[in-house]
Amino acid sequence: MDILIVSSTFVSLQNFISQLQLIDNYGKNYARFKLDENEFDVLISGYGGSIASHWINKAIQRKNYDLVIHIGRSYALKDKIEIGSLVNVVDDYFGDIGFNDDSGFQSFFDLELISKTEAPFTNGILENPSDYSEILTSFRKVSGMTCNTIPSNLFQIGEIYIKNYPEIISSEGAAVLYACLESNIDLIQLSYVTGTIENASEILSVNDQEIETITTNLKDLLSKLYQFQLLKS
Repeated sequence: MDILIVSSTFVSLQNFISQLQLIDNYGKNYARFKLDENEFDVLISGYGGSIASHWINKAIQRKNYDLVIHIGRSYALKDKIEIGSLVNVVDDYFGDIGFNDDSGFQSFFDLELISKTEAPFTNGILENPSDYSEILTSFRKVSGMTCNTIPSNLFQIGEIYIKNYPEIISSEGAAVLYACLESNIDLIQLSYVTGTIENASEILSVNDQEIETITTNLKDLLSKLYQFQLLKS
């Protein structure tokens, strides 16, 4: 199983990467590592959907990956989402692609510039069909929304929030999911919930808890994935 691990920032993965053996350096923020007996690639994609999708597409054109693991950062839109937890994003959508007019916000789907059922969309939503439920039982399943600008309250995004009533918002999630769907590559999308949208601009830096949570869960996930592969082979 050839795996690509993607994160927008090196800081989130710094503790994890420090425990790996470097095998090959492919170029800017992209390298192959070894943990125990297993090799995989790590890509630091940068912030924002456009930048992330550029580097991810370059990586998946270079190599035929079996699985992408995206470690994202997000903000809670509902009180029931635990701050400081990793969640499993099972669907996502582009929240702010469209036009504002006197009647409010109209997406490309609302304006029928894109069909809501045009692959890989389902009613305007991107659904992740990859089934790794057996090894993701410890992560809460959530729906996501992706926007280039993270708002400071729900009122600012009311019209796009009611499209699917997502539990989290991020700036890269849907772009990563779209790239993997279009390339027919399995994706596990885990997102660290850093806080709520009300305090999003105050928690831009990565703290020790986030680093530790990602390190522990990522190592455990890789171990389960390789064991799962052996059981299926």
